[in-house]
Amino acid sequence: MMKFGFLGGVIAGAIVGSALTMVMDPISDRQRRKLHKGTHSVFKTMGTVLDAMIAK
Repeated sequence: MMKFGFLGGVIAGAIVGSALTMVMDPISDRQRRKLHKGTHSVFKTMGTVLDAMIAK
């Protein structure tokens, strides 16, 4: 139970931190596309890992 609380806090902190970074330092269209591509792959990998954990 403690692990899920910690993991939720880490994820929430990452989301809030990235939102604040975007507000404070706007990025160009090229950087935005590159970030989107990298973010997409990260969330796809996280989904695969979570799916494998739930299936067991």
